[in-house]
Amino acid sequence: MEQQITTVIAHIAASHRELAALLASHRHISSRMAAIVGDLPDSHPDFQGLGVLHKRSLQLTKNVTSYVSSLAELAEEVAKRTELIMKEMQESHEE
Repeated sequence: MEQQITTVIAHIAASHRELAALLASHRHISSRMAAIVGDLPDSHPDFQGLGVLHKRSLQLTKNVTSYVSSLAELAEEVAKRTELIMKEMQESHEE
């Protein structure tokens, strides 16, 4: 039983590493986009029209939203896996 729990924990750790790598890539994209926005002039920007500015702002918002959503999914997955592990450990201690 302990071997099975160890195997499950190893698989969970591997999936968490993959999720962390995905989040790191989202973080990099979002931070780069935020840096670009920070470099924009405060007044009278020349963006070839308001449509381009709107499009870029929407793209940044989508990237940040995606990153935050990924963080929420990671937290939810960690909670689910931790709950499963705790149940398995409790059952093995009762036996």
